[in-house]
Amino acid sequence: AMKRQFYVMLVFNILLLSIILPVFAFTPKEIYQQAAPGVVLILATDDGKKGSGGTGSVITTDGLILTNAHVVINEDTNRPKRRIDIYLKPERVTGNMNKDLARRFEARVIAYDSQLDLAILKVEKGASALKVIELGDPQGISIGESVVAIGHPETGGLWTLTTGSISAEIENFNGVNGKDVFQTEASFNRGNSGGPLLDHRGHMIGINTSISRRSADGLAITAINFSVKSSVAKRWLANKGIQVSHSNKPAKIDMSASGSEKEITNKQDDAAGYKEKKKKEKDVPKEPEILTEKIPFNMDRLILDQMKDMEDFMDEMRQKFKK
Repeated sequence: AMKRQFYVMLVFNILLLSIILPVFAFTPKEIYQQAAPGVVLILATDDGKKGSGGTGSVITTDGLILTNAHVVINEDTNRPKRRIDIYLKPERVTGNMNKDLARRFEARVIAYDSQLDLAILKVEKGASALKVIELGDPQGISIGESVVAIGHPETGGLWTLTTGSISAEIENFNGVNGKDVFQTEASFNRGNSGGPLLDHRGHMIGINTSISRRSADGLAITAINFSVKSSVAKRWLANKGIQVSHSNKPAKIDMSASGSEKEITNKQDDAAGYKEKKKKEKDVPKEPEILTEKIPFNMDRLILDQMKDMEDFMDEMRQKFKK
């Protein structure tokens, strides 16, 4: 009798999980609305010389931002670039650069590792009420699981959302010990570097770091992109004295523009409908999607504008000293 009761409870728990688990699978729209305010645009320059741009994720309320080292480090000197600006997401991205990039703050590099291609920035004074993106645990992520990326791909739009799935896992990527990565076909381009790769719970499981676009013999390559696993970043940050815990709980999703909370369970399909939907999806090959409106921008133009701002500031300072 006890054995039978055990099996009955086991079956009951399995059925219960099959109903509950879909609730935690947020849509790309929900993930974007939750995470995008914690994604920043980064522009880095060296005194009016060559600049670079990329993406970063706010990981602490006091203004620490995780990104790629190659976004903020001068490859010739292997030193941080002298000026780094970060831009917080506006309430709505319009395509008007003056409006979209109005929330600018200076930042500085406090640690970096060129081999792991990771860097941590600290926002200087002025920024407040920063939205944090939680690091997820990549241990439970399997090949085939859905992911989304948020970044600023050139010729696309600022704070662009793309979707895809995990294609492969690679340890010690490019021969770098401890650099474990996810491969994904979620679309990356110049400007996505350093941005978050997010799982179905809305947690960052990877830092988007590189793309493959051409083979050794010149053949074009598509849909092969790499993200450094968040576990690598967590270990690296811990070695720098920065503790960031992995979260297994689903992110709290705020669905309305006014900020009132929407009950996720009301939105989800019922268990039977969800299973039928997923079954149909398996029969159709998934292509990467860009779900945000395409409002093209030019990364080089943004960097040149930043350099011009720096030159104007220096001229203004020189005039003051002359007086």
